[in-house]
Amino acid sequence: MRGWSLAAIAVVLSACAGAGTSATSTTSIVVTTSTTTLPASTTTEPPLECPKAPYDLTFLPAGIGEGELNPDEVPLDVWTSVAGSKTTFVPRNDNTVAIALIRGALPAVDWPGEKGEVFIDGTRAAVGPHPDGTWVAGWFEQPGERCDLYTMVFYPPWNPSDVESVLQGMNRVGG
Repeated sequence: MRGWSLAAIAVVLSACAGAGTSATSTTSIVVTTSTTTLPASTTTEPPLECPKAPYDLTFLPAGIGEGELNPDEVPLDVWTSVAGSKTTFVPRNDNTVAIALIRGALPAVDWPGEKGEVFIDGTRAAVGPHPDGTWVAGWFEQPGERCDLYTMVFYPPWNPSDVESVLQGMNRVGG
């Protein structure tokens, strides 16, 4: 893993994307949680279902965390369709998915390009832009069991500095 910081990646991407502004909002946060499990067959045990990720998001940009989502209507994708994982969706005020925090899986695919290194509540994580337009972070905690694996997906549009602020503002609150 390269020693690029997310801030360095953000500067490069911001220069390409132009300057943007963002506002901070931590009120009216509505979070929807969904569980994805595949039907159990008669020959194998179903995957272990992980509990909700034990993180509190202390920073969300304006318009994030203010909408409502029905988890049954959120289309699963390569990031959120891992059997047995627990996905927490954070909406935008237009009722689209802004963030998916997945417990029980590392990123479903390794993505090309530079990845920065950040710390999420003291745990080392890789983060970077994915060619599909998302920003993705992946990390694991000790003891390294299945439910200690995490993926966080930021669905576009995102300002890179806001991605960094959300990750830096995550606090472990239990579990």
